[in-house]
Amino acid sequence: MDRIVTLFVASGLVILVSLAGCEKNRPPTIPQLSGPALGKPGAILSFTFSSIDPENQEVAYSLSWGDTTAPTWSPGCASGQPTTATHSYADSRVYQVRVKARDTRLVESEWSVSLAVSVGFLPPNRPETPGGPSSCTTGVAHTFTARTTHPLGDSICFQFNWNEATGSWGGPIPADSPYQELHSFDSAGALDIRVRARDTHGDTSTWSEPLHVVVTRPGPPAKPVVSYEVANTGADLHLSWTAVSDAESYEIMLDDTACSTESLGLEVTAPSATIEVRSVNANGKSEPATVSCRIVGTPTLVVYGISDPDTNHRPGFGFNTDGTVTTYSLAYANLALIDFYADDVSFPSQMYLINPGDVGWSPKGNAGKAAASSVFDEMRIADDPGTGYLTQLEILADGVYYLWLDRTNNGWSADDNFAKLKIIAIAGRLVAMQVGYQKIPGLRWLAN
Repeated sequence: MDRIVTLFVASGLVILVSLAGCEKNRPPTIPQLSGPALGKPGAILSFTFSSIDPENQEVAYSLSWGDTTAPTWSPGCASGQPTTATHSYADSRVYQVRVKARDTRLVESEWSVSLAVSVGFLPPNRPETPGGPSSCTTGVAHTFTARTTHPLGDSICFQFNWNEATGSWGGPIPADSPYQELHSFDSAGALDIRVRARDTHGDTSTWSEPLHVVVTRPGPPAKPVVSYEVANTGADLHLSWTAVSDAESYEIMLDDTACSTESLGLEVTAPSATIEVRSVNANGKSEPATVSCRIVGTPTLVVYGISDPDTNHRPGFGFNTDGTVTTYSLAYANLALIDFYADDVSFPSQMYLINPGDVGWSPKGNAGKAAASSVFDEMRIADDPGTGYLTQLEILADGVYYLWLDRTNNGWSADDNFAKLKIIAIAGRLVAMQVGYQKIPGLRWLAN
């Protein structure tokens, strides 16, 4: 501290005055300034600043806004206390804002470092890569997400490009909020999904990086499980199947004839060799569930009348469960296996097929009947049981006959079988025939 000594001479007296010295008043520190770097025209922008006065005097502030607004001094406030001021800009450009401080003795600081403020309508930031599944199925709705921020905090709309088409704008939603959209694809392939954003002023971002998605077509529906039941004394076949979850309908092929139904069953009244049932939806048809009603054919079967002395010439024949036919001698061990035998003894100069039950060899009640045509393939269904069937049937060359295998001799039942045969030739004791056998018990269909 400096001390000043002054001598005064007055009326012969010497007066000594001693004055204590004063510290020098120092300026406030250069203010620290903070505020937004971006703003919209007309928006109220807030700036914060503070300065410390070495003598702890109150501090006032003057801001230069970088536009035509004249600087003014604010009221004083405590040293170091953060102070806020607001301002708005009418035009779009970059403004340089700075501030200085002064104490109560009007000593000013230097100007602060300038804060650049860009004023204008800015687009949203580029969205993130869309979220969503990397593999999709056509026709199925999948969820995709998008998100981005906005430099000015504006609300945002989103638009997806689905590779195959550009979608509609969705939103608006707050900036930096998740956006979701459902989409289903019509076409299969490897696709790149992008998204862009638009704010309330119509400013649009660039497209995002792509999300790579592989889209495949769903397979056809599952094959139905089909069961059947013989009805109407063997004339009809009632089909039924379990529901297939994704089937829209069911296609039934009756040989070359197609029909469709949404039901879970069908009454088939037309004799068919092959029935196929498929599940159907927009993605295609399933593999067929097949019911084979085709007869098991034996092109040539030869038996001999019982008068033939050659032991290798067998008069009897019987059908196996797989539809094939076996010839038998009349040995006792074979009698239960025989369905018919050729008899040229009981009826001289004639040939008959005889049910072995008629002579007590078995309990069978098998019978036959002449068909209305001599064309083997034209006979697609055997006549109704009990209408003209004979257990002792005369056969003639070139004749076609129905066979009813009533092995329990109790009238028609679902345990019976039906067959047809054509006599190719009768030469002496030899009988050559063509045979077709229906394996489905009770069914009278004899379609090839």
